[in-house]
Parts: sequence; structure tokens; C-alpha cells
Amino acid sequence: MRLLFASDIHGSPRTWNALAGLAHECRPDAILLGGDLFSNSAPVEAAPAAQRGEAGEPFARWCAAAGAPVYWIAGNHEWATTVDPPPGAGICVHGRCVPLGDWDLIGFSLCSPTPYWLIDHERREEFSTRREPRGRCWMSQGVLPAPVDNPNRWLDARPTLADELRALPAPRDWSRTVLMAHNPPFDTGLDLRWGNFPVGSADVREFILRVQPAISLHGHIHEAPLLSGSATHRVGRTLGCNAGRSDAAIRALWIDLADPGVATLIERP
Repeated sequence: MRLLFASDIHGSPRTWNALAGLAHECRPDAILLGGDLFSNSAPVEAAPAAQRGEAGEPFARWCAAAGAPVYWIAGNHEWATTVDPPPGAGICVHGRCVPLGDWDLIGFSLCSPTPYWLIDHERREEFSTRREPRGRCWMSQGVLPAPVDNPNRWLDARPTLADELRALPAPRDWSRTVLMAHNPPFDTGLDLRWGNFPVGSADVREFILRVQPAISLHGHIHEAPLLSGSATHRVGRTLGCNAGRSDAAIRALWIDLADPGVATLIERP
């Protein structure tokens, strides 16, 4: 089973086209997309509906032409309404365990709190008290945005990130499982932000160290591979991966589950 993984496309037509070309060239058995896939730049009043439109028929056409099944999760830039796509728009695997041959894939879209103005896919952490300053933000209310004047109160009323991770379905065998989680684990090289300080999730790190999937796939922090010098880092026995994002190129990871200890970075203009 050969996998092509990319993340953080942010609605870029150039990147979508380049990734489609790469998929046709590499001919993977499955394409995995790790969140922050769609644009979110419309005025906030129109943003949920605009993004839902982008994640609907245009994304379904892309998936149909990709040449392989597409499995995806949302990220912190996706509105909640986006994760209920029409038929044909890939398979959203958040909170699900799906087979990849004799392996399993588990998806997880939720993230630790960010300074960003959309809060739908964020949860407070159980194993960290770090909270970045933020102002007023928004949540989904159907296809409309609703203001969240007190983000901390909003987060405190919901389960922790660790609670949500513990609620994930169990695979057949964690040693033959790929975990695709948008948020990288804290202080692992997969989460370095400009300034060389880690901003990943302590809850995601604790979960990975506890269950030890064979492979974990992440996005979210675009510059991490550049700053750390590598798209892969060991998290205990798990091969942790973050392909990163570049405006000048498509960055993706090629993984052959026949040799799960290796992930090869592909970068094309």
C-alpha cells in the first residue's frame, strides 16, 4: 500500500493542480490530506458558505480525477460545516478508523488553541496550560458564523483535546496504523515555528507516546521541516511526519507501508 500525503493547501489552485499532477506521476494507492485544505479568506459573514462551496463540487471533481481514493481531515482553518461534504468529495476520516489494506487509518482534525479567529476545531489541552492571546473569534452556526466573545469560556465548556483523542476508535493493531492528526505533537521537531520555538500539542504527544502508531502524519506548522531540517522525526517508536508548506512548491510525502520506517519528501515547483 503506497500513500501520498500532503497538507495545508489553503485553497491554492496552483497547489491543487500540482498535487494532482504528482498523484498521476506517482500513482499511489491512496491520497491522504492532512487539513487546512480550503481557503478561508472571504468576509467572515460569508466565509462558512464560501468554504463549503469550495469543499463541495470543486473538491469532488478533484477527487474524481486524482486517480486514487482520497482520505482527508479538516484543520483549524476549516469551518465545521465543511466536514460534511457531498458524495464523491473524498472520505473525511475525522474520528474514524478505516482500513488501508491490512493497515488502518485514523483521522483527527482537532487542534490545541491558536491565535486564529476561527475556533470550531480547537480544544483546550489537558497536559498543557499554555494559551496564546487572542481577541474575538467565531464559530459555526450552521452555514453562518457566530461570534465568540470569550474564547476561554467557550473552550472550557468542551472536552479537552486529550478527551477527544481517548474517544477515537481503536484500530486492529496500533503497530500497523497510520494516525493522521492536523496538530503535530509538542517539542518533536514537527512543530517548530519561526523563532525556533515549539507550538505543537502536548495532548497529541502524550497520545502518540501512549499508543505508538507506526506512523503519524501532521501539518499545521508550515515552516517546521525547514527549521528542523527534516520532514520526519521519531516520537518514541512512531515515525512522525510533517511535509510542511511552501508558496513556491508542492511538498508531499511518499510512504510505502511495505517499508513503514521511511517517508520520502517530494518537492516540486
